[in-house]
Amino acid sequence: MAGQNEEVLLSVKNLRALYTSKSGLVKAVDDVSFDIRPGESVGLFGESGSGKTSIALAIMGVFDHVSRFYASASGHEENRALWEKRDEAKKKGFTSVELGLDLPGVEGEIWFRGRNLLELDEDEYRKIRGNEITYVPQGSRLSMNPYTTINLQTAESLWVHDEDNILIEREVLRRVLQTLDLVELADVDIRKDMKPGQFSVGEDQRVLIAMALVSNPALMIADEPTTGLDPGVRRRILDAIDIAREKLKLSLLFLSNDQGVIAETADRVAVMTGGRIVEFGDAKRVLMFPGHPFTRAFIMSNPNMQTMRKIRDKGLRIRGIPGQPPDMVNPPKACIFHPRCDYAVETCRTVRPEYRQVEPGYWVACHRYEELPEW
Repeated sequence: MAGQNEEVLLSVKNLRALYTSKSGLVKAVDDVSFDIRPGESVGLFGESGSGKTSIALAIMGVFDHVSRFYASASGHEENRALWEKRDEAKKKGFTSVELGLDLPGVEGEIWFRGRNLLELDEDEYRKIRGNEITYVPQGSRLSMNPYTTINLQTAESLWVHDEDNILIEREVLRRVLQTLDLVELADVDIRKDMKPGQFSVGEDQRVLIAMALVSNPALMIADEPTTGLDPGVRRRILDAIDIAREKLKLSLLFLSNDQGVIAETADRVAVMTGGRIVEFGDAKRVLMFPGHPFTRAFIMSNPNMQTMRKIRDKGLRIRGIPGQPPDMVNPPKACIFHPRCDYAVETCRTVRPEYRQVEPGYWVACHRYEELPEW
């Protein structure tokens, strides 16, 4: 989190996000706080199911819509009743914390350019979503219309946000071509009229990135955009994002469980497990000298070459994280990582650790941070 005198573009404070399921309420995000400065890239780094995508959907203002839809479609009366309780509490101005209840939906604060997004109505939010804040989802082929040309799909956000009807078709086409060229898609003059299925894996991902950049946003959220790609294609995707950041002065929230990708893209890193941030700071500090037991275990379970040398020099061995990821319907009490932690003591099982600044610009949530062996 930035200091008081530093400019902040996005500030997430005490964010909670819960959704209904057949098994009960899933505590996807639990009291998360972080910020992003103008032109900065922040990485959300953690295992699958840790809450990274839920944070992205909350920032985009669609978490409640998606959660409510699935609650309705599930046919479970209990889930619908929970949403009714949530709506009633919101009308009366109460949060679930104040009521002492777990209720579905997003609570907390998400400040963007001086406005708390969670206080906006849908019409106001729609002016920001897909315009000032954009989102690159996982799974490029599932995120585009297979029957529409990339020209029309890339231009869509421009037309949608043209409330004053001032854009002309020639100007829109120029911006589309410039953006497709920015992400280094070859022969855009010819290929703009092709459909997604005519592009290779990697090219369609660059088209998705172009769709997120065409409005010249202040913040782009990229949700694991290199997952499942071979190293060469991944390199081109990361290069395209890096070029866009530099030319557009773009801020980036990058979600990934890949240490190498996070190291290449992020200025600062927030490490997540079980819906909580357990470590946050400068990317080099966090990835090279992790201070939380989860971060150490996660990096050791899938190390890069530098980490492998460190493991070898210390006489350690590569190993997976013991146990199973937490059940987010009934997550562990106190420290979220204590059932899998080699350093856990009784305090870790009974008292939730404070998320505290232990060095300038570096936060960690661990009772035993000062006692851990040197990494």
